Amino acid sequence: MDTFSLLELNAHIRQVVALNFEQLIWVSCEISQARQSRGHHYLELVEKAEHSDDIRAQSSAVIWARTFSRIRKKCGDLIDDILQDGVEVRVQVRVDFHERYGLKLVIEDIDPSFTMGNLETRRREILETLQKKGLVEKNGLLPLPVVPQRIAVLSSEHAAGYHDFMQHLRENPYEYHFDTHLFPVALQGSSVEKEVVTALQSVAKAAVHYDCVAIIRGGGSRLDLSGFDNLAIGEAIAHCPIPVFTGIGHEIDQSVADIVANYALKTPTAVADAIIEMTATFEG
Repeated sequence: MDTFSLLELNAHIRQVVALNFEQLIWVSCEISQARQSRGHHYLELVEKAEHSDDIRAQSSAVIWARTFSRIRKKCGDLIDDILQDGVEVRVQVRVDFHERYGLKLVIEDIDPSFTMGNLETRRREILETLQKKGLVEKNGLLPLPVVPQRIAVLSSEHAAGYHDFMQHLRENPYEYHFDTHLFPVALQGSSVEKEVVTALQSVAKAAVHYDCVAIIRGGGSRLDLSGFDNLAIGEAIAHCPIPVFTGIGHEIDQSVADIVANYALKTPTAVADAIIEMTATFEG
């Protein structure tokens, strides 16, 4: 029986790959990790089992700096939102195998319409699930506080929207005083679901101390804010025992969080204005 050296084996594998993948091919997958170095973008691509986080397949990929520049010209700033952990993508790749470094997918193009289409499909499915559970209007049926002075705020202390919201409350023309308690949460990326749901659960346990919840984000692209198109977040908002206000920043479409909330507004300052005017209306 012949014995191959490792180099001979890998050289043979490289030849087989080259012969069988002569053309560029399109691959659908999810980005599990993304990092950048010297203009190059290095990705870990995965395919997960349906309705599970179990990984069925995984490959490393790269977008070389020159290719990235070309893709950016086509996609604009949207490409920065797409190349994030947890985003589903359709990429055109050249399959490459190196004797020392193994298999790598060299990305030559990205289809942004695939990512945006998947987001909209997922959004519709989440809303259908919430509707079947009778949760879409649950928080909206709670009576709004007559004088909303004690506010649980879900945001990031570093977010510009949070500072706009707080400044607007402090500088209100009536000189009202509002008590706010910040529950720090991630506003984008893979941690949004866990942190927002945990914060809402904490608020629910201490609901007697608050008049309402304000989820403040503000600004960003549709994809950038897609973390709020989430079933667990929608359920947590629906089950919250006090009214939830949102100022997440979608200028065109409403997120799932907006639809399930008691009161959805476009911007953080609009949320602050609503709270101020409710208090002013009570005073007459």
